[in-house]
Amino acid sequence: MGELRCGWSGCSNDGEATLDGRPLCRNHFYDMAARRLDEYRPRLQRIDPAGADRITIPKFLSEVINQTTTLVATAKFLSSGQREQFLELSLSAAELYKRVQRNPRIPRNMPILANRETDAAGRQELTNTVNVSKRGACITTKSMWEIGEKIWIEKPGNRLRTLARVAWVKKGEPSQFLVGLEILDCEDFWGLEPDSSVKKHY
Repeated sequence: MGELRCGWSGCSNDGEATLDGRPLCRNHFYDMAARRLDEYRPRLQRIDPAGADRITIPKFLSEVINQTTTLVATAKFLSSGQREQFLELSLSAAELYKRVQRNPRIPRNMPILANRETDAAGRQELTNTVNVSKRGACITTKSMWEIGEKIWIEKPGNRLRTLARVAWVKKGEPSQFLVGLEILDCEDFWGLEPDSSVKKHY
């Protein structure tokens, strides 16, 4: 890469990595990759990529992972601080890549009962799903949940319930929150697979 110049306008440094096939110096590569990761992250927490994004986003994330790995291994005079920055960038891209590749979410509005794992009284809130996937869901709720908190969710019709973890929380309409859930102990709680059966429930 050293024979190529950084493709950033006005930069005369050597190109040490590529992004979308464009050679960039380490600083401009980091700035551009980090900015795009910050742009994609909130979008991917709400919806799965569609249309052209289904190709461009995974391709971008894969390139960031590969290029940061190469930079850390081969770049000359990389300070310990820069090394940590690139490793963190790579981990962030890998986390988003895993999110993009997981089971797709399906819009589905269904009633659900939710209560905290730590609530000995078993107080439940009747709420609704926004979308679901084999191992997750987005629900609306009036309660404020903490990321990482455990939550029981239950289908009112058949009393089937499972344990989930709060993956993210966003403010929705007034007095309402959107909560992303990762289901912990059930392969297909929502019955999305043909002939699926819930393997474990309480």
